[in-house]
Amino acid sequence: MKNKSSLRKLIINALKEDLDTASKAANTAKETATSKETVAENKYDTFGLEASYLAHGQSIRANELASAIEHYANLPFKQFCKKDNVDVTALITLETDNNTTKHFFLGPEAGGLKIHWQGKDIMVITPNTPLGRQLLGKQLDDTIELDIKNNHIVYEVTAID
Repeated sequence: MKNKSSLRKLIINALKEDLDTASKAANTAKETATSKETVAENKYDTFGLEASYLAHGQSIRANELASAIEHYANLPFKQFCKKDNVDVTALITLETDNNTTKHFFLGPEAGGLKIHWQGKDIMVITPNTPLGRQLLGKQLDDTIELDIKNNHIVYEVTAID
């Protein structure tokens, strides 16, 4: 079984980088929205209003990232064995019939995050995604089927760590 503490650290560091970027963007948008230079000159001048919407959206994103960081910091990472069902904190390897291998980490948040760990490119997915929903409860050698962009893909679960 692999020790996933370094995986947790990588995920948290990536989220911290995203949080830093989102916080800076929120502050810049807020400064722009409240600047004297963005006061509307007429009813069609919406630059200040648009900047305030952007600031609000970036603030929401920053709050979501801070929450995800806290969640991952306190999340118990389960060590899986061959007979376990896929659950949150599983690292899953899937293989297609044409021998394409993909690695996914089933996390509680931060779906879409891509990281490189132990020589593998890994995408974080959540149980709320179509792939995550199908993977929950699966076991080694089970198959799942997905339709992605008009492509029917059959994956086999070849590893659960």
